[in-house]
Amino acid sequence: MIRTILVNAALLLGLAVASSGCSRAQVVCDLVCECQHCSDEDEVKTCEQYATRETVADAYDCGDAWTTYTVCVEERGTCDEKEANFSTVKDNNDACQDEEDALNSCIDAASAHDGPRF
Repeated sequence: MIRTILVNAALLLGLAVASSGCSRAQVVCDLVCECQHCSDEDEVKTCEQYATRETVADAYDCGDAWTTYTVCVEERGTCDEKEANFSTVKDNNDACQDEEDALNSCIDAASAHDGPRF
């Protein structure tokens, strides 16, 4: 019980520290979680996923592709308030698929192991 409380406190502290700087990952995380009414735990997980993608993109010198992708998500993503779902997909068409493909291609090209798949 105490371990769980300490782990959750550490995760929330990490989130607070991460949110003090406004990275592209944080911008997207905020959009998603605002729409989807993330619990504290879900927000930590969601933000960590986006932060990891940002870190990988930076590590493979794909920061420009990451920025292009996240700007697309920010500008073209929509919140279905009734379903509490944030998405860039409309009528089975992902408005940011080209940008995501370009990001993944950049990472793949820079990786000796064909890059990560998210």
